Amino acid sequence: MFNKFIFYSICCLIVWLPIPLGSNRPWAWAISEIVVFVLFLLHSLSHSKMQTAFFPAIKTWPIFCLIGALLITLSLQLAFDLSLDPIQTQILLLKTISFFLFAWLVCVYTHSKARISKIVYALIIAGLFQAIYATILNLSPNLSTPLFGLQYAERANGSFIYHNHLANYLAMILAISIGFIISELKISPNSYTKVRYYLRDIIQSMLSKKLIIRLSLIVIVVALLLTRSRMGNVAFFASLAIMGLFALRFYNKKPWSLKYLIASFFAIDIILVGTIFDAEKLQTRLIETSFVEETRDEVVRDSLTLIENLPITGSGGGSFYGLFTTSQSLPYSGFYDHAHNEYVQFAIEFGLISSLIVFVLLIYIFFIVLKNMTKKESSLYKGVSFGVATSMLFMMIHIFVDFPLQATANAMTFIVIMCLGLLCNSNERLTNRRY
Repeated sequence: MFNKFIFYSICCLIVWLPIPLGSNRPWAWAISEIVVFVLFLLHSLSHSKMQTAFFPAIKTWPIFCLIGALLITLSLQLAFDLSLDPIQTQILLLKTISFFLFAWLVCVYTHSKARISKIVYALIIAGLFQAIYATILNLSPNLSTPLFGLQYAERANGSFIYHNHLANYLAMILAISIGFIISELKISPNSYTKVRYYLRDIIQSMLSKKLIIRLSLIVIVVALLLTRSRMGNVAFFASLAIMGLFALRFYNKKPWSLKYLIASFFAIDIILVGTIFDAEKLQTRLIETSFVEETRDEVVRDSLTLIENLPITGSGGGSFYGLFTTSQSLPYSGFYDHAHNEYVQFAIEFGLISSLIVFVLLIYIFFIVLKNMTKKESSLYKGVSFGVATSMLFMMIHIFVDFPLQATANAMTFIVIMCLGLLCNSNERLTNRRY
């Protein structure tokens, strides 16, 4: 009972995370921290009473090395008085501990193919809810938000405060959902039966969960377009195109309909759905983008001087909020509490060495996921790995111009997705349990 309760609590938490303003307010991320700490306590009790597995599988340890590097840096900054804003560093340390324990729980309790599928379903449900909520609000300008009473925004933001955070979240869900659909595709044994397999797959799709997931993806794409996030949309479709080409070349025993699925996604979702839901506004924003009018590049430029001041130890986790005003060269049109470039902000707060270690571990996980696509026999492992790789590539592109990982919902969702990529690297003989 403990085992199932903890696992399904993890799934519920995944769905809950984006609802309270993207868990990007102290009271909201405090809820997620409390839930994680309670679940980990139950996990410890379960281990002591019933001698169940306590530690995650060794092949999932790269994610703990990644988060652990941040934990060690934050602890050293506090222990040796290196942080210029110790209160914010303490808050970030507590949040990062909850990230570490959350990844621990995901990796311990997602111990079968069936549970990997359920985690993916939880992600799709969470993304679909956000997409429907955001679309209804955006297409109803006179409707006030039922949650938290937020005012109407021209760009869809769902239950998030910032539309780019919603775009980042939806893109991650889209990526993992597409990978899951790919895992359901059939492999034709020879070229002479393609027509027969094609017709059979169409009939099966009309009667299977693939149709429901595909329709869900269309709704999520609509919401992604309605955010009118320039880099969110560009980064997602660029990462999907890159990983699609990689899969067509290196995917192990790729389904013959893989290329048609990827092509249909671009053709149907971008052209048809985009036309219906006014993608021209997004196109206009892209065309009218000007570095003269944009101040993000100036924020990054002014932020670089902060790296020069403390390149090794960093200024302390969470310190950018109060530190940036000391290096700001001129007043901007708005207040910037983040660098709008996660690479720069991580380097400022954690130092160059810790940031480099984290980036190397991120690339290492990415290559593990790519290897899964080219080596694994399981269609589920290969398909989910495709989604994880697309999501990771998207995130690495998007954080060049924004700060999505500062939202707890996005950060924890990204951790779940990386955990799935590492879990798909497990021994297939040990992961066929149905519960």
